[in-house]
Amino acid sequence: MELKSLDSTKKVAEAVAINLKPNDFLLLSGNLGAGKTTFTRFLIHYLQQKYQRPLEEIVSPTFNIVQYYDLGKDFKVAHYDFYRLKKEKEILNIGLFDTAKDFINIIEWPEITLNSLNDFLQIKFFYDPNKDFRFLEFNGKGKWSGFSIND
Repeated sequence: MELKSLDSTKKVAEAVAINLKPNDFLLLSGNLGAGKTTFTRFLIHYLQQKYQRPLEEIVSPTFNIVQYYDLGKDFKVAHYDFYRLKKEKEILNIGLFDTAKDFINIIEWPEITLNSLNDFLQIKFFYDPNKDFRFLEFNGKGKWSGFSIND
């Protein structure tokens, strides 16, 4: 799916957001600058507006690895950035699987988790800076198998 503008990125993020529930995993893959954090910002802002929460600044949690957002009514988002993690064991140390059931789990740079998850939606971001062209590819496993968005 081609992303022609920031507005199209926002629409896709919102279409994904309406399908998310606690204990879901949304995996965002792609090169630096491909749009993963921008997508996440649109998605979380959509949920904050839906649940009448104040909009927060959404940044990639590269250094602290995880950032939490409380949407009220026992509805929360955990936004992870695994760019600096190198071993699957490190995921266990941060408690990802201990708390996953309570959160919508959004993971940037999720490659080291792929063997540990049976149910997820992975969105691959492709970006060609020479052509200012962005493209998304959806890959689902478990309940997300076959997921797509009509553009």
